Amino acid sequence: MKIAFLGLLLSFSVCSLELEQLNSWFEQAQYRKILTELDQQPTLKQNPDYTAVYIQAMFNVRQREEANTLLNELVVKYPQHSELLYLAGINKIVLASGGNIFNARQRTSDGLQLMVQAVTIDPHNYPAQHALISFYQTAPATAGGSKELAAEQATILAALDPLQGALARIQILILDERLSEAVALIDKHLAVKPNQPDLLAVKASILARQDAYLVAQQLYSQTAEFSVKASQRYSALYQVGRLAVLTNNNVLEGITALSEYIGYYNNTDQSRLNWAKLRLVQLFMLSGSEARAELLFDEIANTTSADEDFMNLKDQVKLQLATSLSD
Repeated sequence: MKIAFLGLLLSFSVCSLELEQLNSWFEQAQYRKILTELDQQPTLKQNPDYTAVYIQAMFNVRQREEANTLLNELVVKYPQHSELLYLAGINKIVLASGGNIFNARQRTSDGLQLMVQAVTIDPHNYPAQHALISFYQTAPATAGGSKELAAEQATILAALDPLQGALARIQILILDERLSEAVALIDKHLAVKPNQPDLLAVKASILARQDAYLVAQQLYSQTAEFSVKASQRYSALYQVGRLAVLTNNNVLEGITALSEYIGYYNNTDQSRLNWAKLRLVQLFMLSGSEARAELLFDEIANTTSADEDFMNLKDQVKLQLATSLSD
């Protein structure tokens, strides 16, 4: 009996480790690796927690329609799994916003219903809570939007977790373009928790929108320093580097930040990776390191992208680099 019990404990330990590994790969944007690994071990996909990570990887490699088909089956199979309900709901809404107008209304309605179910089953599913509040705040009334419901849901969330409630209220203000009020509310909470990375990141994003790049850069540096989540840390480091280009200030800090970002995400599916390399090329040029700039630019010289902004900037940087090297 003891041997059987020990074996059961070990099996749970292995599953926990494997799920932790999947989440680590997801944090590092290794989405195709997740899909490959779970396709090769289909028994793991019988666990809804594993499947939830698999679905999110599908989102990130633009397999949303395929994910929708799979999720339709999963929410029937696991009607009490909050994360799968949330993923199914948000995916339908995303598809509705950019898809066929004839099924957009039904998908939006279904998506809203699924998100409501997700937060009813697990009120502590904070991503689902924030998505639902944002939907209520921004969607037209004919699609289920309601600023009153957004405010009510934010109040419910604040009772569960004061920080999450504050972040929800801040997001409502941002969506209403009441940016000064949002910053004031952030500052009120930062006075109590000065190193809270979610608050720092949101304030930084607002100030960057207002072209207050230097202060935003400092706040992103603090966000990276105090972040617990890898995704939040590296997103902040990317912004530190990007803003260093725009301001031509703290160039060396920007180089360090983008170098760390690229080192973490290199050879992954991170969509900003080539942007980070292009920004780092610019910073090398600003620092007078043309040789390093040329070497890094060679890595992305033949890159093509549907992002016109990236392609246009790449052409500009190529011309600037050629001019600099010829001087």
